[in-house]
Amino acid sequence: MSHLDSQDVIDFPGTPTAVVRVTDYPVAEMPQFMDPAFTALGQAISAGVFVPVGPAFSRHEYVPTETASFEVGFPVTAALHDAVTFGDYEVVPSELPAGRIAIAKHHGGYDKLGDSWGAFMQWVEQQGLTAGLPFWEAYDTEPTPEMDPDELITGLAVPVS
Repeated sequence: MSHLDSQDVIDFPGTPTAVVRVTDYPVAEMPQFMDPAFTALGQAISAGVFVPVGPAFSRHEYVPTETASFEVGFPVTAALHDAVTFGDYEVVPSELPAGRIAIAKHHGGYDKLGDSWGAFMQWVEQQGLTAGLPFWEAYDTEPTPEMDPDELITGLAVPVS
């Protein structure tokens, strides 16, 4: 089961973030990037580098084709001052930008996220809005190996004008 709901347009205040960033990464290998990147972010949290104030997310600079440039991380109360390295990953400051955004909730496994993004972009267009960049996904439900993928909730967000 997979579906999209809770579409809305809001004024987003923006928030500083702590992230691991990657450029021109093969889309087919994204799952292999996510786990070690989030492990490094977890190590940064344990080391007191930052305190998350919301769910994990991924922010994309452009619509992925064969490759994607994106970052994964957490919203934080205050921006990091310096980059910090954990293993092979550098945790750096970034932000989710302030502005008018369209939001929605995807219910179900990550394999159906593309379908929900497609339906969401149609909804944005039907509202007479133009989607911008960057766009992001918030992983409202933390995935665990034993959970039912149908129970996952992923927030979708895109700047609009």
